[in-house]
Amino acid sequence: MDIGPSDERVWWVSLPAEPQLEAELALLRHQMGDADDVSLVLDLSRVEIINSCSLGTLLILHRLLSRRGRRLILCKMRLATKCIFRIAGLEGVFDWADDKTEVLSILGRSSGESIEALPEKS
Repeated sequence: MDIGPSDERVWWVSLPAEPQLEAELALLRHQMGDADDVSLVLDLSRVEIINSCSLGTLLILHRLLSRRGRRLILCKMRLATKCIFRIAGLEGVFDWADDKTEVLSILGRSSGESIEALPEKS
């Protein structure tokens, strides 16, 4: 998982495919416990299939961030993965973005700002 703050308030996280996805989301949930003032942008471009445990962890992260007044944005999602969210009835729960420009729009930032690529973290 590539994770880190693009600024002090937004983390851009590039997630791996299953079966590693489930473990990475659990780790991310643990790391978010201490990050009170952070929104998450999850890059799901490598995720084709997502299991029910991973969906459940995403819902927990969404609830945790919402309680703090922060956002969880799912970005660069493949069509097959979007269909899984639709079938599960979750397409209206999360914010969706196709690229960084849409992420900035959702976060209420101007198009002149950018979210830089983050250094990789093992």
